[in-house]
This record gives sequence, structure tokens and C-alpha cells, in this order.
Amino acid sequence: MFKFVLGIIIAVLGIVAIIIGARFAKKDSEYEKQGKITRICGFAGIVVAIVFVLWSFVVTLAPGKVGIAYQLSGSGSDLKVGYNFVAPWAKIHIWDTTIQVITFSEGEAKDDIYGAQTTEKDYITVVATIGVHIDTTKMDEYIALYGNEQVRSDRIIKLLKTVSRNSIESVIGSYTTAQVMENKKMIGEQSGEHFKASVAALPLVIDSFTIDDLVAPDSYENAIKEQAQLRMNREKATLQQQVNEQEAAANKIKAEGEAAVLKTQAQAQADVKKIEAENAATVKKIEAENAAQVAKIKADNDAEVKKIQADADASVKVTQATASAEATVKQGEAEAEAIKAQGEAYKQNPQLIDLKVKQIEADVQGKWAEHWSGYSFDGIGGFTFTNLADLLKGLIPGFAASGEPAAQ
Repeated sequence: MFKFVLGIIIAVLGIVAIIIGARFAKKDSEYEKQGKITRICGFAGIVVAIVFVLWSFVVTLAPGKVGIAYQLSGSGSDLKVGYNFVAPWAKIHIWDTTIQVITFSEGEAKDDIYGAQTTEKDYITVVATIGVHIDTTKMDEYIALYGNEQVRSDRIIKLLKTVSRNSIESVIGSYTTAQVMENKKMIGEQSGEHFKASVAALPLVIDSFTIDDLVAPDSYENAIKEQAQLRMNREKATLQQQVNEQEAAANKIKAEGEAAVLKTQAQAQADVKKIEAENAATVKKIEAENAAQVAKIKADNDAEVKKIQADADASVKVTQATASAEATVKQGEAEAEAIKAQGEAYKQNPQLIDLKVKQIEADVQGKWAEHWSGYSFDGIGGFTFTNLADLLKGLIPGFAASGEPAAQ
């Protein structure tokens, strides 16, 4: 409506400006220029006025909103989301239908309480949060009850707070203080169901109900602290007992382990000594067997060496005998050759025989005379040195007694 009235005013002013400008815009007039400017401003004002008037017929409705246009006759028409063409004189009412989150707690005023008593008469202070929006299917009922008020209006908030507090009192009043404080989620769920049932007849939709906090009285808190301290002391004592038991068990295991270690060490030492004795006996046995084998091998080797040495000595003796025999044979052969050669010489020169005989006789007579001086040889059988020539002739083949070679 304001835009429509403002447009009318601007239009009137524009018309006035056009009339005034027309009067002063005469040719050759002193105010001709000013009159033209005034007329232009008047026309511009009329254009602006038309825009304002036309815009006053347009109503914009945003998503999440509900609007109704009431005519002068009292009838109303629903507005759609977006642009709506409505007479400027119509009365427009718009409500927010989005979810409104409202938190309830005790206020500063003495009578602004928000909590409940348990079966033990302990007062529990509550902080709760609800989500609520207008039920668009019951807009006529909502308008009839609350008119143009939004959900966040003081009257509706006070109503919701009262109903929710009654629901909380109904639920908390059925439990002990400990049960309430230990089951906040359960208290919230039951209070939410009770609250939704209580406002089901209202043109409102309860989207959520949550217990944010439960505050117990100081006496309960002190009792809880004392109980917690007692529990902690008991747990500490139990823990200390468990630690002592574990230490005792550990000491026992340690002692048993040490005893087992000592026993194992003693057994190991005994085993080591036994093994060492067995090894020493085995070593001595092996050494004795090795010594016997070595002695046997040495005896066998000595016997073999002696045998080889005897064989070698026999071989040497055989070799020496053979060599001696060969030397004797060679000497005999040489002597035989010498005698043969001498015989040949004597054969060729018989005078040599006589000379040799004479020489031998002379040598023999001299030696015998020197050795057998004083002895008589008459009894020897009439041996004379002339018999020696006969003997030599008999020893030398081919010679006669006269010194001539014998007939062949």
C-alpha cells in the first residue's frame, strides 16, 4: 500500500511540474529554459510514479513462507511462492513455516523455572531444545488461534515451554535421582513423546525434542562425589591387592625359575662332567687303540724292514760272492793265460826253463839252508834239486825231461 500511495504522490507532483513548466516555457520568455527543465522533471516523475504504482501490485513470497491477501471485503486469497499480483489496498499476512529451534531453560525470574522433582524430592534443572514449525495443513486454525503471530512469538514460546515442562515433570517424577542422571537419553525420549502427545491438537508440528543437560542438586552431586571417591578407593584397594598378588606370583615364579635354573645348571654341570669323563675314557681308549695299531704297524714295518734288509744283505752277499767268484774266475783266467803265455814262451825258448829251474834251485837252497841249517836231508828219500826240473817239466805240458818239447 505504501508503494501505491507513494506512486500517486509522485504522479501528482509530476503533473504539477508539467503544468508549471508549460506556463514558463513560452517562446522568447525569460524563463523558457527553466520551464523546459521543469516539464522534463514532471514527465520523469510521472514515469517513476507509474513504476511505483505498478510495483505496488506485486507481492513476493519466499520459500518456506505462507501468505494470505485480505481484500477490503474481508475475503482472503493464498499467496504462492514467487511473485503475486495483489491489489495495493489488500492486507497481506505472511508466516514463517520453516523449522524454528527453541531452547528452554530456567530464566532469571523467580517463577521462570524449568525442571522437575524426582521420587526422592530432588529438584533436577533441565535444559531442553525443541524443533517446531507451523502445520500448513492447519493454517486456518493457526490464524484463528494466533492471528499474525509467528512461532517465535512470546505467547507461543511460553505455551510450548509450559507444556514441555509439564511433560518433563511427568517423566522425571517417576524415577529416582540416580536413574534420571544416569539415563539422560531415555528421559529425553520419554519426555519428547509425552510433549508431542500434549501438543498434538495444536496447529504445530514438533520436529524434535532433546534433553541437553540435567543438573542435579548440590547434595546429590556431593553424594555422587563421595560415592565416586569410595568407589575409587575400593578400586584402588582392589587394584593394590591385585598388584600385590601379581608381585607375589611374580616373586614365586621368579624363585621357581631361579631354582629351576640352578637345578638345570647343576644338571648341566653334571652332564658336562659325565660327558667329559666319557670323552676322556673314549680318548684314552682311542689313544690305546691307536698306540696298539701304531706298535703293530711299527712291528710290522720293522719286520718288513728286517726282511727287506736281510733280503738286501743276502742280495749284497750274493752280489759280493758273485763278484768274488767272477773276480776269482777272472784271476784264474788271467793266471791261466799267464801260465799259458809262459808255457808258450818256454815252449818257444827251452833255455828259459833251465834258467828258471836253476834260479828256483838257487833260491830254495839258499832259503832252506838258512832255515834248515844243521839238519840232514839224507833220510828224505834221496830228493835232489834235479828232481825239481823233472817236476816242473811234469807241470808244464809239452816239455820233456831234457827240456825239449814233448811230442804232440
